[in-house]
Amino acid sequence: QSMMGPKVYAAVIAIVSAVIALTLTVIWMASNNDGSYLGGLNTNELLFNWHPILMVAGLILCGITSLLSFRILPLEKPLKKYTHATIHTIAIICISLGLSAVFQGNNKTNKNTEGVYYANLYSLHSMLGLLAIIVYSSNYIIGTVSFLFYTVFGLSNEIKAEILPYHILLGTFALFAAAFAVETGIMELTTELYIDGLPACSYSVSSPDLNPAMHYGSLAGGCKVANGIGIMVAIAVFFTFFAIFEHPKAAKDPQQMALLVDE
Repeated sequence: QSMMGPKVYAAVIAIVSAVIALTLTVIWMASNNDGSYLGGLNTNELLFNWHPILMVAGLILCGITSLLSFRILPLEKPLKKYTHATIHTIAIICISLGLSAVFQGNNKTNKNTEGVYYANLYSLHSMLGLLAIIVYSSNYIIGTVSFLFYTVFGLSNEIKAEILPYHILLGTFALFAAAFAVETGIMELTTELYIDGLPACSYSVSSPDLNPAMHYGSLAGGCKVANGIGIMVAIAVFFTFFAIFEHPKAAKDPQQMALLVDE
């Protein structure tokens, strides 16, 4: 009970950070102020721009909210379970639409502004994204079968108890994999942005860059937004882990307490 207060605060910070990350992603994709933004949300020539929005919405915001709803919300267990499953289902829908957006944007010449074909699954971002989606989707199926429709499949409480630790482990790993995919995706996009033929997300220096903060203001607006997305995702994942992590009570364990005493 003593840790529940901090855990609730952490959960609120995590969800608010995820909402900010999604909002910044929409701004980055939708704006066409200059070459550091992605240009708009036209579902024809700019269909790809829905991919980051839907993936952040599904894997990050819905993923985090679903995890925290089960651990933190003061609800009866059946209602917690159905809330958990419903939010995960929304996440799966977002992920599916996000995958459709990127594959159509890359494989159909009328779905991107250049009118060309783009490669799929060639970068670290795409590999990490695929890993996150496979783990997330697999765990969704495991959870649905084992804890929502377990009577249909004749699963006993003993079997469910055996499955639960792996379900928790996969869910936690899926969140971290999703965060890695988002961060590498941001890096990949920022290296592809140019203004007047020059990289948008960098600045020129004529002497040793000993005080980078002094030059940060010269970055293009879209690049600052992109960095903000990455920071908010990292904060959201950290506080989610804090909220769901079972903190050891060292003071009640003599062996743990002994480690804190100087001889």
